[in-house]
Amino acid sequence: MAPTATTTAAAATQPTDLLLVQRGSTPYKATAEQVKAYVLTPASAAAIGGIKPGTNLTVEADGTLHAAIPGALLYKGAIDPTTEDAPADAAVGDVYLASSPGPALASWSGLAGEAISQGDLLLFDGSAWSANAALGPDGLGVVRILAETPVTVDENDPAQPLIGISGATTEAVGVVRLAGGTDISAGTPGAVVDAAQLAEAMAAAQPAGDYMPLDISTLPALP
Repeated sequence: MAPTATTTAAAATQPTDLLLVQRGSTPYKATAEQVKAYVLTPASAAAIGGIKPGTNLTVEADGTLHAAIPGALLYKGAIDPTTEDAPADAAVGDVYLASSPGPALASWSGLAGEAISQGDLLLFDGSAWSANAALGPDGLGVVRILAETPVTVDENDPAQPLIGISGATTEAVGVVRLAGGTDISAGTPGAVVDAAQLAEAMAAAQPAGDYMPLDISTLPALP
């Protein structure tokens, strides 16, 4: 006859159950009731402890912590207020970068019909939009990069403009690349020599104390 399997259900923890906790090499004994009644001490700048949500903080059932910071700005990207309607789901603090200049469409409450410059920051306060309101009260801040030759600015993406430098030519200033030894011997186009390289090349071609060969047949005859 096969033995009968016996299943023992785990008993629920009782207040009088004795629990053993070991800290390092030192064991500590406490009842379940004592452990349940333990209160975690608050955290401080010098000690680890418990904390609780304060102002503008919320905690979900799974422990996820959320922070709602009044007045915080959230950059949403570039938008053309002259051809695109204001976002219908805009929230307080949303900021957009104007990608094109011109009058704002009627949907941009607070800015409707106003002249917008490329690079303006468009801020939503919950009911209306304003231009450049994300800047400080003194108006300081970078809203657009202007360049002069040979510096160039690619504004296809106004939020991330690309700055470059044009190459130099015989007619226009620009960036150059210094020639190396191989460039000098090979006559690489576009490679430029500096004064030190020129002096070195001249010294190699005509060492000090040497005389330069002269074809006297090219001289006029003596009288």
